[in-house]
Amino acid sequence: MPLLVPKQCVHLLLLSLLLSRTTHGHDTLATTRPSADGQQELRKISGIFDTDLPKTEKKGSVRIIVHPHMGDFTRRNYLRLPLGVRWGVNNHVEVTATIEPYIQHGLRRGSPGNDIGNVQFGGKYVYKNWLQTDYDASVGLSVRLPVGAPPLDMTDGYNHYTPFLVLSHPSRYTPGLKYFFSGTADLMAKSSVAGSFRKNDAHSSSLILGTGFVLDRFPYHYTLETGLQTTSLIGRDNQHYVFVKPGFAWDLPRKLTFNSHGRWLFGLSVKITQGPDGTRIDSGGKIRGDFSLSRWWRGKREASAAAAK
Repeated sequence: MPLLVPKQCVHLLLLSLLLSRTTHGHDTLATTRPSADGQQELRKISGIFDTDLPKTEKKGSVRIIVHPHMGDFTRRNYLRLPLGVRWGVNNHVEVTATIEPYIQHGLRRGSPGNDIGNVQFGGKYVYKNWLQTDYDASVGLSVRLPVGAPPLDMTDGYNHYTPFLVLSHPSRYTPGLKYFFSGTADLMAKSSVAGSFRKNDAHSSSLILGTGFVLDRFPYHYTLETGLQTTSLIGRDNQHYVFVKPGFAWDLPRKLTFNSHGRWLFGLSVKITQGPDGTRIDSGGKIRGDFSLSRWWRGKREASAAAAK
């Protein structure tokens, strides 16, 4: 395996020590505030924490998600601004849909224009206390499709159909710590949209086996994802990729979000992938805003009813 440069090693070591210390220091850090609807726990943040844990929105709840890629201001000549909706159909079923527009920000050369580059939709079914154990499980399907004529580095030019299974298990000894295991099939089909592969991207359908943990210490969240991806069984070639991805997310206080009633998270992660192209290191940060459309609508109805009295 190629050696990492010293600076990258130092950053990874510091983050690993932070994760380790937090995991074992539950006697002094067990200050997670309870939440009836679980909204103070961490959920999937694409690019920061990609595992879709067995959780759903409350029955009838509709949540709007805004997810700007702030690193695009320095790395690309356009800004990706995914906009999504998450709907809790009932206590077991959740469906999601996302569009990913790109907007020319003008801070770098080039004129990619403004349009929509990807659409994504999916759903999952959650089993609480699966098989009468303390494991939760979810099965689901996610579909990601490139559309229009996006910049070449925004998509690989393939449609992705991704069925998945996730099991999660809370620690008996550390409050807020949850382990998970996942199995995913990434089924790829060439689209009519042009794109390009990045270093150590799989070029055909693959299976991904993963494991890791989430440690919720509201307002802080610590994550670790590890996995093996292989094209041997369902792909056109015989390639293997191993990855490790520590991450961190912070629920921003209201004083930093202009007293917004939504939930704003700031996340950081480092992903190291070893594959046939050598070692690839991805790092970055994101901001995600969640807003409950159902809660906003109920608030308006209650305000109208109070005004009518």
